[in-house]
Formats: sequence, C-alpha cells, structure tokens
Amino acid sequence: MTGAWEARLDGNLHGWYYWYTLDGPKNVFGLFDPDQRILDPYALATVSREGPGIVIDRAEIARPDRSFRPPAWQDLVIAEAHVRDLTALAPLKLRTDERRGFTGLRKWVESPEFHLARLGVNAVELQPVQEFDNATPEEYHWGYMPVNWFAPASNYALAPERASQIRELQDLVAAFHQRGLAVLLDVVYNHVGVPGHLAQIDKLYYFEQDSGGALANWSGCGNDLRARAAMARRLIIDSLTHLIEVYGVDGFRFDLGELLGVEVLRDIELALKRVKPDVVLIAEPWSFRGHIAQELRSTGFASWNDGYRDFLRDYVRGSGAPEKYEYFVKGSPGFFAAWPAQTVNYTESHDDKTWIDVITENADGSGLQPTLNDCRRTHLMCAILLSSIGVPMLAAGQDFLRSKQGVKNTYQRGDLNALDYRRLYRFPGTYAYFADWIAFRSSERGRLFRQYSRPSDGFFRFWFAVDSTAAITLYNADGSQGGLRLLFCGQPNAARGGDFNRGRRAGRLAATG
Repeated sequence: MTGAWEARLDGNLHGWYYWYTLDGPKNVFGLFDPDQRILDPYALATVSREGPGIVIDRAEIARPDRSFRPPAWQDLVIAEAHVRDLTALAPLKLRTDERRGFTGLRKWVESPEFHLARLGVNAVELQPVQEFDNATPEEYHWGYMPVNWFAPASNYALAPERASQIRELQDLVAAFHQRGLAVLLDVVYNHVGVPGHLAQIDKLYYFEQDSGGALANWSGCGNDLRARAAMARRLIIDSLTHLIEVYGVDGFRFDLGELLGVEVLRDIELALKRVKPDVVLIAEPWSFRGHIAQELRSTGFASWNDGYRDFLRDYVRGSGAPEKYEYFVKGSPGFFAAWPAQTVNYTESHDDKTWIDVITENADGSGLQPTLNDCRRTHLMCAILLSSIGVPMLAAGQDFLRSKQGVKNTYQRGDLNALDYRRLYRFPGTYAYFADWIAFRSSERGRLFRQYSRPSDGFFRFWFAVDSTAAITLYNADGSQGGLRLLFCGQPNAARGGDFNRGRRAGRLAATG
C-alpha cells in the first residue's frame, strides 16, 4: 500500500544483525540522518538499546503452551513487581548475571520458597520487560523508557547477542503459569526512550507536536507518541499480539493510558480479544493532561483507582468521611466503575513512596523501623483492601512492610528497590495476616467480595460510629446471594491490643450461614 516499502533478500538470514538508515528532510519536523543507525521498530530481538536488531525466523521460535487460563477478573489478586527487585536478594544461589534478569527470576519462581506463590496471589504484574534504554547491563532502571516494543529487554538476558532473551522470557512466563500465577505486563506506549528510533524514522508522523515542531510533554518524558496515527496504532497492536502469541502473557497494564486515548484503547481491546478472549486489560487512566476513568466505563478496561489509594492512606490514620468509605468498599460504583472488577484497588505501586513510608509515625518519614501503630494500620489496610469489591493489587514486599527509607522517586535506585526478604522473618505476623486474608478472599466464603456484576441495592449495610471513623459492614444483608453473610468491623482510631505481629488481628470478620 502507499507509504509502505518492502525488500526481499534470498538465503537464510536467521541470527544476522541489521539496522536501518534513512534519508530525508532535516528540520524541525524531521530528524533524518543517513549516517544514523536505526533499530527496526519491528525487530524481534536486539543486542542493545542502539541495536543492531537480530533477524529472527519466526518458524524457529517455539510456541508457548497456551492452555493456561488466567483467573476470572473478579477472582484476581495481583502483585506488582520488578524483575530485578524480585531476584536481587532472593534467598537462593544465583550468578550475578542471573540476578539481573529473566533466568534468575525464573529460578526463583520455580523455588519452593518463592514468596509470591506462598502469599497466595494469583497474578503478577511485571514492570516493563520490553527493550528499554539501559546504557549498560549493570544499570538499574524501572523500564519505563522503551526503545522497541517487540524485543524482550536485552539487559535482562544472559546472551542478548544470541537473542537468548526470547527463550528466557518464554521460560519465565511458563514458570509463573506452572505456579498458578497469571502474567500481566506493564507496557509503555505513550512515549519512547533514548535513542528515539521512531523519531529518526518520522518525527512528524509518530509524535505529538505543535505548529513549531515542539514535542508534546504530557507524559513528563518529553516526546508523547501520536498513538492515534494509523501506523502507530498498528505498531502497538501488532506488538501486543506478538507478546500474547509468542510469550503466552495473560494481559497488560497500560502506563499513562490517557495519552493513548479511549478510541485507541477500544481498538486495542477489540484486536486482542480476537487473539485471547480472556485477556486482562488494565489502564493507568491519567496523565499530566487529564483522567479518563469515567470514559473507560463503557470499555472492557479496568482502571487503577488512585482515589481508593488516597482514601485508604488517610482512613487508617483516622480521617475519611463515612460516605467515601462506603463508596470505595462497594467498588467505586457509578462514576468510576460500571462493573465490580473495573476498579483495581491498591494502596502502593512502584511510583512514589512505599505504603509504610507514607503512613509511618516516624518523624523522618521512613518506615524501615515501623512503629506498632504502623503495623496495626497496615493490617487494617490489608483487611479493607481484600474485603473491598474490585480487583486488589499489592506492591511486592508490601506484605512484609517494605520500606525505601522514605525516598519518593527511586526509579534508578536498585539498592532501595530490591526486596529485602529478611523482613519476612522480622514481620512474620504481617506476612501471615496478608496470606490469611488472600486465602479467605479466594475461599467459598470470600465469594461475597468477588462480585461479577453489581449486587442488589440491599446487599450492603453500613454502620458508622458517631465519635470516630470506625465502621461496620454487612455483606449480603438482604440475603440475595444465599444464606451466607459476612460482618466486617474496622476501627482505625487508637487501635488497642497486643503486638499485631503476634496476634495479627486488625479488621475483624464474622461469618454466618
């Protein structure tokens, strides 16, 4: 078709290296440079962020076992995690290069001691694993600066020059599936990293810019993708389809989804459900420009619920209006979520401070040495989070009071982000409390928390204390879902009792029926 070029070369080129070079106008709207080597946006593997791309014969790629099925959305319990954070201090014997990437994490997942499997979550949301702009294999990076959307991160591979990252990522996904965990990938399509290969191909076409050629910056990264452009949209959908078909991933979380726009997200949903009808689709519904959670209500996307996050952080410290408590426990109906699992409820993610550093009583803002009340508040948060309607998401390490010593932005701080598994033994009560709640939510009695469609108007009944923010919630109050009823009591003000890493009780739950 017009605007597409094709060249054919005879012979078996599997494993060969290649770049593109392009020539054309060089001005405010174009960055053409015939001396610049450009990584193919459709390269299936690359040696590094600069390239070269590696020619891969698709017939040579083993196809994954597609028999695994992710849990129904209302049954999901997600843990957000980072490849290197999980493996850096994992308590098993690994080589240094293994700890940096896919193979080390695969071995940790296969270990009987793998803590996320023992915790009971049934899905892991991995921070970006597509090729991003690490300058060296040793450099720590969150991965939110992509340079190619088909190639697994070369810095997470043992032999990127031989495209080992393809098989290593396949094996990692398969290992998670063997442990019963669905794999969701955090994907970034709203901007690109360095080098900006797409800008060298066609800056005017692929990037949002004003009439003077200045790039838009609603992502905060300085080069917002023009996702609505036909070939940009195709590139996004083709790469997502590739990740499903070649790696067997179960879903995606879209970084700064507002910048992609609802129409592009609708096209993504339609295309991916043809490939995988049960694909899990989650959007971060905001950017510096706006918030689209309300617009997403008519789509098949769930949304990260930042209002839930902010409310629960305040509530456990004794503030928060009763009507807000009721709204969020019900699953943010109406304005935010059209159906129960459309809200992803969370209180901590990779960005910003950890939960314990936000709510700690310590004057220095570090939860490294949490107080007794810090532990109690965390237990109450866990109880409310896992008894709220919607999809609960934990940040890896939240279950053992992970702290980044109060530091807010740690995107290149591997030393602070690495999970310190010794805290499992320092705070066993907290870890067990989280595991108990996850197990209960996943049980037959916990089905009252896992709603597929909106329950009846009388399903909930709430009571609130006059002189505090204490609350009581009765689930299935009208008996519309059988004889089972659950009564939850929570008291965030001046929690009393013994050490909660011994007794472990914060929110109290009773069941009848």
